[in-house]
Amino acid sequence: MTRIPVPTVPQWAAVQTLAELPANLTWSGSQPVPAIGARVRVYLNSFGPALVKAYFHAEGYLGVVCLPDQLPAWFQQQNPGVLEGHFFGRELEPFRPVSAMPQFPAHAMAEELARAEHGLGQAEEANAQMFGQPAADDWIPDYPLPDDDSE
Repeated sequence: MTRIPVPTVPQWAAVQTLAELPANLTWSGSQPVPAIGARVRVYLNSFGPALVKAYFHAEGYLGVVCLPDQLPAWFQQQNPGVLEGHFFGRELEPFRPVSAMPQFPAHAMAEELARAEHGLGQAEEANAQMFGQPAADDWIPDYPLPDDDSE
């Protein structure tokens, strides 16, 4: 059986179909991947409403190339002549902060802190043995004092 090599699409290169991209890419949005020609809202940096023009991939993620209705002034200053932008799924959604830290039962937190404290104590003990006072049988060279030729 002869296999025909599939050309590799470089990262950030725009393509017209998902079939042209590598398999198993991650879409970071919670909504389905929009079709080319779909209207979306780019929440990232207030880009606003935009038209999906193509797909791209980067670092294992799937993204869309969009033509915003109006580019922010800062973007126009930083990128003169650039009309389209590359956006990932999460950037097409309003910001929703994730909880800072999962809640653990108090007893589990106390146990984990006790384990960490014990480990820290062991590390301090080991460091004191390695870098603390020299043992009686350690060889410490006698360096001659420099001659005082300042006279």
